[in-house]
Amino acid sequence: MGAGGDCLTDPSPGSNGAAMAVQVKTVLLAHARSGSTMLMEYLDAQPDTSFAHEIFHQNKVHLPRFMPAAGKDQAALMAERDADPVAFLARVAAACPTSNFGFKWFRGHSAQVRDHVVSAPDWRVLVLYRENFLALFASQRTARLTGRYIARSPAAALPSPVLSFSPEEFLHEYDHYRRYYDGLIAQCDQAGKPFCLIEYKDLSNAAFLRNAARYIGVTEPAAPELVTFKQGSSRLLRRFEDQDLVRRTLDGLNRMHWLIEEDGFFTPNLPVRAQAS
Repeated sequence: MGAGGDCLTDPSPGSNGAAMAVQVKTVLLAHARSGSTMLMEYLDAQPDTSFAHEIFHQNKVHLPRFMPAAGKDQAALMAERDADPVAFLARVAAACPTSNFGFKWFRGHSAQVRDHVVSAPDWRVLVLYRENFLALFASQRTARLTGRYIARSPAAALPSPVLSFSPEEFLHEYDHYRRYYDGLIAQCDQAGKPFCLIEYKDLSNAAFLRNAARYIGVTEPAAPELVTFKQGSSRLLRRFEDQDLVRRTLDGLNRMHWLIEEDGFFTPNLPVRAQAS
């Protein structure tokens, strides 16, 4: 620790009680409201694995669970992190007590860190996206209005407010969303970086989760109990005031299928009647 216990230093083996050489490092490239917390918590619960939250959040350093934040001054941590983000990430990874280490990265986080992990051969890349942008848009608006960014029980997921809809705002944000993911994929491709692509609806299928765990170095994936609940109806039209305006906007994009966020194609044991409803 630095003076006052507020900063990180280069950890030597055992400086945090159990530091060791990390064998597999992974970044989760995602977007807010894409299911990243659920996937991160699933990976963090795997054997010999530590998967961190938003280390490079604009307003707070979310340290991984093996580095408790109690007693640390956030302003000092942010100053240290932002002075050299890549070096800060290296120090966090060096302090990791497990063989597998990862963290999630969002749009707006350090571009220097993204460039580093994509270009570095010792980093693996998971890309999580949500094809249904109307669902992501509604989820983001609901979270901002209610202040609830995650629901840990069915009761906490309800009720959801009825949302206003501006086609101009929606299309502007969708354009940025597409450009963001186009940029991520293009950057990986240009760097010759293999990546594992996961779509939001696939998170409901345990096989896809196990595949992601294997990709980050877990040989025998566990099946942890994850307690997160969807906020709001999957029938997206019900969540907006001007439903006709939403319909016309989606029709113009040829995205009418966004009106309902169905379970994924690979979701097991889904009744045919429920699929068609």
